[in-house]
Amino acid sequence: MRKQIIYLFVAILTFAVGTIFSAIFYRDASPSLSISRRESIVEQRDVLVTKSEQLSTSCGCHQGSDEGVQVKEEAAPRAPISGGVINGKAVSLPKPAYPAIANAAHASGTVTVQVLIDERGCVVSSRAVGGHPLLQQAAVQAAYRACFTPTLLSGQPVKVSGVIMYNFVSQ
Repeated sequence: MRKQIIYLFVAILTFAVGTIFSAIFYRDASPSLSISRRESIVEQRDVLVTKSEQLSTSCGCHQGSDEGVQVKEEAAPRAPISGGVINGKAVSLPKPAYPAIANAAHASGTVTVQVLIDERGCVVSSRAVGGHPLLQQAAVQAAYRACFTPTLLSGQPVKVSGVIMYNFVSQ
């Protein structure tokens, strides 16, 4: 009983000390500090936007052409809209290569890949969110090669997040 009381006292003391230190070291000392942090976050976001625009030219079907889509700089970029399952909206949806190790293991099934499509219709990020682990990498690589028609919202091209489903059948 005495040991449990000591453990409880140590836990409460640790919590109190952690709370005090976090209040001291992580609070905003002045409004100007908060503004400078906000400005650095905005600068980092601008760098990321520039990098994603550079990545968007890697799309095979839109490489070197704008297809009449003009990407305008906006003061506040919009969050990507959700497109749900977007297999049917693809201009080009390459089939993934069936990995030899997955074939040997008779792995099959559906792999779900979450993608982010930029304003030009090119996949800029892709990650597997479900399916057999031996098949996920092949599905992610195929998703990066997919191309989509640009999505317009109020006449402006927007980013779209969605899901691509790949069905693998053991051969």
